Amino acid sequence: MIYYYTNRELSKKLEINLARWKRWSRSFLPPDPLGGMQSGYARQYIFKDLFKVYLGGYLLTQLKLSVMQSRQVLTDLSPWLKKNGILDLNGADGTVTEMGAPWGGYRIYFRPLSAAGAKNGSDFCYLVRKTVRIRSEEMATCLQLTETVEETIINADAMDGSIFFRNPDVRLINLSPLLALLVEKLRRQQQ
Repeated sequence: MIYYYTNRELSKKLEINLARWKRWSRSFLPPDPLGGMQSGYARQYIFKDLFKVYLGGYLLTQLKLSVMQSRQVLTDLSPWLKKNGILDLNGADGTVTEMGAPWGGYRIYFRPLSAAGAKNGSDFCYLVRKTVRIRSEEMATCLQLTETVEETIINADAMDGSIFFRNPDVRLINLSPLLALLVEKLRRQQQ
């Protein structure tokens, strides 16, 4: 079943000022097809749309990107997000994990591209890391963790993360916890 959310409902559930939520919505979504300011219809959101607005707002407030840069990041990442089921509340294959979200261990690193390295008109390149396995060993003085990851490079010539991380301007979107928090807030007050 598809659930539709309204601005007021989302503002309350996500604890975001209503005017701010509406401003983010206008910045990151196309105009509402059912009408404008005086149509009498409140905008309705499916999970895909509300996640785009939420992520765009996160890029603005937490990572201090401009609206144009945030739009560019959303445009660049949208195909990958759709392909991997992030824009669907139930994931790509319809399964929901024990934490209530089908997304496990995703982190998205991004950085500005040099003028020579720009692809597809984007100003950013991305490295998506998915944690596949974590193994821990207790040593005499510390805990040693070995993490196995899958990497996906978007808009970059670098073939692996070691080259990607040589740039000092790398930023992080810790996607899985961000999604888990969003889903928890949406479900907490629905029950």
